[in-house]
Amino acid sequence: MKKELVILIIILSSLFSFLSGCFDTSESVDVCEFVFTAVDGSQIRLSDYRGKVVILDMWATWCNPCHAVMPELKKIYDNYTRDQLEIMSVDIDLGESLELIQSFIEWFENQYDIELNWIFGRDDGSISEKYMNESAIPTLAVFDQKGRMYYRKAGVHAFKEIPSGFPKNTPTLAPILDELIS
Repeated sequence: MKKELVILIIILSSLFSFLSGCFDTSESVDVCEFVFTAVDGSQIRLSDYRGKVVILDMWATWCNPCHAVMPELKKIYDNYTRDQLEIMSVDIDLGESLELIQSFIEWFENQYDIELNWIFGRDDGSISEKYMNESAIPTLAVFDQKGRMYYRKAGVHAFKEIPSGFPKNTPTLAPILDELIS
């Protein structure tokens, strides 16, 4: 009896963990969901962006490689329409406030003369727990128009061409995005 109870608890825990991140649809594919608070205080849900490719950028204000990725994300953001793609940069450091994130955005824009005009927000721990790769930042995840995770990898990424100073094996996102959007 005790053994069956332990097995039941393990099965239910596994099921809960699975359902809390991605869930099975009638098409037998995993559809993901997450929610975070944007710097303006609004709640952002992945499901609100169905029909668009979504890039989830997991980062922190103190992460220099994360800073290096931002100009590449800007190139992506400027190369596709809002009907096609959205970027969500979610700070995964639980010690960083929305105010600190907003201050960082303003500093970065002034420092590098670049407008970071996509969605920024803060994780409550649930996004990084489900979607971070190797517990490293930056980690980028790409979700297709139906909300299925299509790609996930830790480290710096480039749009089309690898910038000077980036590792030679830096992944480029343009082929992935073009395949999903075409």
